[in-house]
Parts: sequence; C-alpha cells; structure tokens
Amino acid sequence: MYKRFFALTVSFLLLNIVILSQTGKITGKVTDSQTGEPLIGANIIVLNTEYGSATGLNGEYTIHNVPPGIYNLRGSFIGYQSVTIQNIRVVSGLTQEVDFPLPSSAIATEEIVIVSERPLIEKSSTNALRIVDSESIESLPTRDLDKIAALQPGVVFQNNLITIRGSRPDETGYMIEGADVKNAVSRDGGSLVNITPDAVQEILIQAGGYNAEFGGANAGIIQSNLKTGKDVYNFSLRAETDNFGNYPGDKFLGTYSYGYTNLVATASGPVITNRVKFFLSLENNFMRDFNPAFFTGNPTAFSDGALFDTTKVYDTGASGGNPNEYQILKWQDGNVPGNFRNRYTFNGTALVDLDPVVLKLSGAFTNQEQRRNSVANIPHIINIFNTERYPLTDNSDLLLSLKGIYFIDKDMFLEGNVSYVDRRTKTYDPFFKDDVLSYNDSLKGAQHGWEYAGLYSAPYPYDFYGFPFNRPGTNLTNYEKSHFSYWGGSLAFTAQLKDHELKAGGSFQYWTTRYYLVTSTGSLLRNIRTNPDLVRTTDQLIAYLQNFNSSNFNNYGYDLFGRVVDDESSPYAPKHPVFASAYVQDKFESDDLIINAGFRFDYIDMDSWALIDPSNPKYDEDTKLISKESLTEGRTFQYISPRLGFSFPVTDQTVFHMQYGKFVQAPSLDLSYRGMHQATSQLIGGFAFVNPIAYDLEPVRTTQYEIGISQQFTEFAAVDITAFYKDIKGLPVYAFQEVIAGASVAQYAVYTNQDFATTKGLEVNLKTRRVERVRAEINYTYTDAKGTNSFAQSGFGSVQVNNNVPTVIVPLDYDQRHRGSIVLDYRFGKDEGGPILEQLGLNVLFTFNSGHPFTFAQMPAGLGQQSPDLGFVIGNDTRQRVPAGPINSTTTPWVYNIDLRIDKSFSAFDVNFNVYLYVENLLNTRNVINVYDHTGNGYDDGFLNSPAAEGVISGARFTERFVDLYNAINLENRQHYLRQKGYDIFDSPRQLRFGVLIDF
Repeated sequence: MYKRFFALTVSFLLLNIVILSQTGKITGKVTDSQTGEPLIGANIIVLNTEYGSATGLNGEYTIHNVPPGIYNLRGSFIGYQSVTIQNIRVVSGLTQEVDFPLPSSAIATEEIVIVSERPLIEKSSTNALRIVDSESIESLPTRDLDKIAALQPGVVFQNNLITIRGSRPDETGYMIEGADVKNAVSRDGGSLVNITPDAVQEILIQAGGYNAEFGGANAGIIQSNLKTGKDVYNFSLRAETDNFGNYPGDKFLGTYSYGYTNLVATASGPVITNRVKFFLSLENNFMRDFNPAFFTGNPTAFSDGALFDTTKVYDTGASGGNPNEYQILKWQDGNVPGNFRNRYTFNGTALVDLDPVVLKLSGAFTNQEQRRNSVANIPHIINIFNTERYPLTDNSDLLLSLKGIYFIDKDMFLEGNVSYVDRRTKTYDPFFKDDVLSYNDSLKGAQHGWEYAGLYSAPYPYDFYGFPFNRPGTNLTNYEKSHFSYWGGSLAFTAQLKDHELKAGGSFQYWTTRYYLVTSTGSLLRNIRTNPDLVRTTDQLIAYLQNFNSSNFNNYGYDLFGRVVDDESSPYAPKHPVFASAYVQDKFESDDLIINAGFRFDYIDMDSWALIDPSNPKYDEDTKLISKESLTEGRTFQYISPRLGFSFPVTDQTVFHMQYGKFVQAPSLDLSYRGMHQATSQLIGGFAFVNPIAYDLEPVRTTQYEIGISQQFTEFAAVDITAFYKDIKGLPVYAFQEVIAGASVAQYAVYTNQDFATTKGLEVNLKTRRVERVRAEINYTYTDAKGTNSFAQSGFGSVQVNNNVPTVIVPLDYDQRHRGSIVLDYRFGKDEGGPILEQLGLNVLFTFNSGHPFTFAQMPAGLGQQSPDLGFVIGNDTRQRVPAGPINSTTTPWVYNIDLRIDKSFSAFDVNFNVYLYVENLLNTRNVINVYDHTGNGYDDGFLNSPAAEGVISGARFTERFVDLYNAINLENRQHYLRQKGYDIFDSPRQLRFGVLIDF
C-alpha cells in the first residue's frame, strides 16, 4: 500500500506543469486620505507571501488567485505613509474588497496599522454560500466534518447520510482543493477521500445556485480547502482521548470510554526559500468501539429469579445444536463487543512560486482497518461467542492534485489542475482472508477447533429460548472488494476586463471501476469437490463456475477468481464512465450590481449496458449468460445548462441575491453496474430482487430558483434569509419491465427514470462578531420536500405486490421540516480576566430538528415466515408491510441535543498550549431518530403485547425467558432493528474527550 502511494506520488510530480483554482481575489482602491484622489502606481502586497499588485489609472488594484486564509495587506506609495490592514479573510471563489486611504508622509511619521473586522456579508456572492473557517472548526465541540457541515442551513445529516435541500444523498458533490472527490458509484454518496480537521483551512457549503464552473452535483457542493504554509516555520502536536481510567463497562462522570485516541502532528513553513512553502498533517485515529451506541449489559436475573451471569443456559436443540451444550449469557454495558477501527491519514500541500507560474501540489492519503459486525447485518449480542470471526475491512483512499496558474499579465491568466483519486476496499474473514473456498470448509475450520454442522455447513447455532446465538467458528461474511479511481483535469482561461471577469474552461474525468463479490462459498466448494473430474484444469474450473450457480458471483473488472481484468472484450471488463464539461461565464462586478452569468455543457457516458429490445431479451443456453445479441452500449448524453446569479449591494449593509440555474448529473453508477452473472440471474431468476440492475438510465435533471437578502442590522450582527425552490426529474425508481408473449424470460425488475420531486424551503443564518466576549451564530431551515419515492428502491413493496410504481406525491424520508443550530462562544482574550480566566473559552452547540416522516404499519395478525426473535420488524423486503395510513404521513419525535467545549490557552517557553475538554450529547439524551413502524415510538415494537407473541411464549421452546431475552436483546439494545434496517433507533450517547494542542 505504502509503496504504491510513494510510486504514485513520484510519478505525479513528474507530470508536465499544468495549471490553480479554488482561490480568492482581493480588489480595492488606493486614494489620498485627504483629497480622495486616486493614487496611480501604488503598491499593495500580501505580507509573508509573494502576492501583490500595483494600482492602475483609476487607483484600483486586483490580486488574483490568493489561497484561502487570513492575511495582512500593506499599501505604500512614494510620498505617503504606508498602511497595513490586518485580519483580511480570503475565501475561495469570492472577492474581498480592501481600500487603502494613504496619508501624506508630511502628516504621519509611523506606519499605520489597522485591524480589519471580518465582513458579516459576502457582497460578491450571488448565491447562499456558507463558510466554516479553521477557527470555527477548532472551537466547536466536535471533530466530525460531516456533522460540522450539517450545522449549516439546508443540510441534513440522517442515518449517517448527508442530504441537501431535499435531494437524494448521491446528488451532493464533494471537492477537496478543486478536485472532485464525490463517490459517483454509491447511491449513499459521500466523499471518496478523508481529510483531518487540523488540515482544513475552510469548508464552503453551497446548497445550490453555484455558477457554471461546477457540475456533477444537483443538490449542493461541500468544498474543503487545505491549509498552506507561511514564511515562518510552525509545528503542532495534538493528543485526544476519552480514556480516563474507565475501562470497558466502567463509567467516568456517568460516561463510558469507547477507546478513543487521536494523535495529530502538523508542520509548515518555507523550504530553503519563501517561494516554496509546505504544510503537512499526519493523524492516527483509533477507537475500540467506533460507532458508539446506547448499549446495555445483560439484566441481573431472569423473570424466574435465575441470575443471568451465572446460570447455565442449555441449547434447546431446535436449530440442530447439541442440547447438552450450554453457555452463560453475559455481556457488558457501554461497548459493543468486537468492534474497532484504526486509521492513519496524511494531508499535505506544497506551494511553489516560479513567477510567472505558481504551482500547488495537494495530497491526501488514508489507510484504515476496521472490524465491525455489520457486513451480514447480524446483531452484536447473538455473536458474543463468535467475536473472533468478525470480518475485517481494509480501506485506502488517495488524492493527488496538482494545480497551477500561469500569468500572461496581471489581469489575464491560465489556471487548471490534474488530479488522481483512488479508493480501494476489501472485506474478508480474518482467518482465511483471500482463500474464499475455506470460509465454510469444515476441514479448515477443524484446525481452529470449530465443529461444523456438515462438511460445508456452519456450526449449528445455539437456540436459547428461541434466540439464535452463533457458535464459535460461524462464518460472518462474504468476500468483497472494490477499486474506484479516476484521472481528471481542468483548464480555464480568465481575463479581467475592467468590471468583467471573463472565464472559459472545461474539465474531464476518466474513471475505472472494479467490483468483486462471491457468496455461498460453502455450496461452491461442495460442488467442486463433488465433481472433481469437471475441474481438473483452470479452464475447466472457469467453465464450471460459469455454468453452475454463477449467481454467487457479482464481478466486473475482476474475473471469477478475483484477478484484475483489463481486456475490454471480456464479459468481466471494468467500467469506464467518462464525464466531461465546458463552460463560459462572465462575472460582472460594480459597486451596486454583481452578475454571474454562464452556460455549462456536460457530456455524460456512464458506460452502462442497454438492452436492444427490453421486452424480449435473449438468454444464451451455451454461455448461461445474457445473449450478446441482446446487449449494446448505453447512450451518451449531452446537456447545456444556463446559470444566472445576481447580487445587489444596495448599501454596505444590505445585499439582495438571486439565482436561477439548471443542473444535470449522472445517477449513482451502482444502480447500473452488475457483473454479467448477477445481471443474468436477475433477468431469468424469477425471484424478487430488492436491488435490480438499471439498463441505460438517463441523467437526473434539476431546475432551481433561489432568492435572498443579507442584512447587517448592527455593527456586529447580520442575517441572511434565502428562499429556494427545486424541481427534480428523472430520478431512478424500482419498476417492472414487461415482456412480449413468447419471450424467453418473464417480466423482470429494473431501475428506470420515473421518479420526480419538488422541494422548497427557507434558510436563515444569523451571525455576530464577538461582542463582550460573546460570538453567536444561529441557523434555521424550513424544508418541504415531497416526491414520489425517497430512494431508488423505495417502491419495491408496491411494485412487487401491486405491479404499480408509486406516483403519489408524499413527504420524503429525509424531509426534516424544521432544523437548526445555535452556537454560542464565550471567550476571554489575552490579558483579560486574570491568570485563571485569561484565554479561557466556552463553546455551546445546541441542535434541533423536527424528526422525519415515516409510515405507520398495521400490526400483523401472525409472524408468517418471520422468525420470532425478529418480532414484527421488517427489513428491505417490504411486501409483508401493510400501511395503516397515508405514506410518510407521520413524523418521528423532535430531536434536541447539546454539545459543550471548554478550553484554556497559555504560553510557556515560547510554546503555545491549548488544553480542552469537549462533550458530545452533554445530557446523555436518548434521542429517538427512528421508530418502530407499528407503534411509532423507539421503545416498544408492539410484538410482546400481540396475539402472535402469546402463542410463541406459551411454547415449551420459548417460555417466559423468551420475553426476558426479547426485552434485553431487542427492546433495550435494538438488535432486531439493526439487523433488519442497518441503522439504529437512537442517536449516539454522551462522549467525553480530553485533548491537548501544542503549537510552536
């Protein structure tokens, strides 16, 4: 892994020089402070950098392509006193206006220093742009960048997924240093690349309305920019932990330790000369239980008085086990057994000024190993005797980005970048790793002391009063791996012509995606050993695998053995989607009007399959695959999207902004990507596939309108109010494809473009400067998000039961009607409050939301085929669920949460220290974020009080102890819900973390 990282880094550095984006601009006017006359030829420099400019005939200057950050500017002119203005914040994509009134040297004898207050209103932005700088990130009581982004108006963080303004998760874009890092392959969206908070200079959240330069994301863009080095050396060390001597199961101040340790080191400064500056960050993050949950240990006693932690519980034998075997049921509070995550993350930048060329190299690399009992959605408690076979997952991600600018003259330049993104994941059994045929081999298992039920069958589970507990040696995972990567680049030409900033450019991405999954390895091994004469050679084995039970394989980019395939003529060829764009835009900036107008051209090639005749696909009896004559390449798509934004700075304290735009993006590629065997199985299987394949999907299209006003109503406070409306068309949805009479296959399930949604809402952002030691920010969003389906597979039950795609407009699952946050930061400055209170800070974060829609379901009359230990909780197969009212007509409860951070800064021996303590979920509130469908609450699923449960409890196999286990395992610890849904009912419990930051 590290050799590959080093080789890629070196090869990337050897690329030809290309061209710097994701920077800001500083403009202003230099005048005589007495007469107001413009000063021609005055010099403006950005201190401690190589950036600067000189004024023109009207005394105006422009400094282009300044990296985001806080700077000091100095203005000077012969015969005039120099003026330095400090604390100027430069934001990516925006213009910072800084005027210099210079006094005559006859009036002043010393340089004048002015400390600028940060603007509360961004006059140059034509859409709602939210900015979170490094100072805010440092002061908040969380280090989760997704949660920090979710504090901003328009952003929802629900079940670990981010949605913006009522759009699906895969419609949110992610950028790091101008490189697109959105996971285009997953419908869950998210970023392919990890970065650490210590490396982030700023996070920009555009909840829509961005200009023609940006694409591939219809909902919004979360853009992160990394820190750059300065002309002085700086180093820092950070250490955080939640371990206060409270070992697993013990509490400290009413809080469990989750084995959290975070170590970060940073370094920055010049390299030999100030023309080369670097920033490096290295983090190691370890958690013994990386997904903290409200987890309760075993009860003290059964209902009949027998002690849980000492009573031998015998196997009933109902699941095939030995009735003479027993276990003692015991698990501890606080920590879910068996989980851990260990992650190393490197982030860095290098800025090189080769006047007239400026280069910036950015890199991000993460290597992570984690163990989590979730791959097979099997609850934690039923594996307490089998934790050693929890699957391991290895992840690595890499970003290399080279950006640069070539100045033709001071107002005309070329800019662009070349980037490489690479994400690799592998999930495997910790004992047999890549040897997949050993996963369910009793002969191999016997070497570890495991007693299998058969030659290729897992050990029989214990049956304790109707609850299955896996015996040691039970295989818990399939073998799965993936590799997604792309090479990309962009190039743009910018010319500043008086008040017009004209820009034209384009971008290109060439992806390579590979995926491999093999299931049912036990039956596969059995059949190979049963037919040895058919698999004597590799070719025979391949033919055998292709013809027998090939639905066990879902592979593209890898062959049946998991080996890389590059042959484009192979049925296992990798997928190569291509995304390209071109745009032109004009940003007109004057004192009372800013116009951002442009057109964007998008070229989208998803490299998907298309059926020549979907109503009559052919099946090849020889290859056991879809006939080649039935398949063709999917279409490519071209779109032109207009974007138009206005900003009206009525005064320095009142700005109106509005935006109109059309946006287009490819749907998540995992909808269309399947291995040939898996696709064939779905076409001819005749089963209910919850996750079918999409053939030749069209892009998703969005039209958005936005209007808002920013008003500074005091010297220290301002508010922005923005209203938006979105119309979304072409969303993928689950449907049946009908076939003609006499077709070789029956009707089959597919994803198709039939869904649509309409969202509208109001966003409010109020922020203040620090006054009397207090700084505050209040965010609020009202959203009305409605559509025909929330996700691509949401209509599965309706289509399977009624053969109808839902077309009724309903509230979407992620429609949190009211959502907001309040941040209060109280801080003593230097030389304030005496030695104890000096530089002491307190940050309180209060968040709230009104819950999300869900559908009440009728209480079933019986269990049907459902296992009693699952009660009435239904997973993705919703055919058994009967709504008790309109779809999504009820909402989950309101959620309130308080986080707190206390820190103290001091200096000693020229070293700065910051000691801090932060608490997430300060009140340890069990916030209900999901509910049981049949009861509408998070504490009772309704099963134990139902007639169906009465019949279960009366059976000799179950008894009242079934009720004890049901309460302890399911209702107290939500194990059946986690197994069926894949996420929890409650939000995270309180977490208490102590840290020290040393800066020198």
